[in-house]
Amino acid sequence: MHGGTIKRRHAPYQKFKAFMVEHGIKQIELAKLLNKSVSALNQNLNGTGGDFSVAELRIICNKYNISADEFFIAQKVSKKKQN
Repeated sequence: MHGGTIKRRHAPYQKFKAFMVEHGIKQIELAKLLNKSVSALNQNLNGTGGDFSVAELRIICNKYNISADEFFIAQKVSKKKQN
């Protein structure tokens, strides 16, 4: 890219990316688990491509015993009062 701004469809999943680093989880490992390319996974993680599907989030959360609320759902949305 030549000085352009990266267009994101959603905010990057920084907390999950940090979790991956802390636990030695490689993008290729996660891509294989989700049956997708590393490039597509990278776009999901960085917000530059499509988002994870609900089925993919279930697979990730079950495999790594984590909460989708904690790692993937924006805190300002999940804590918002329901009227």
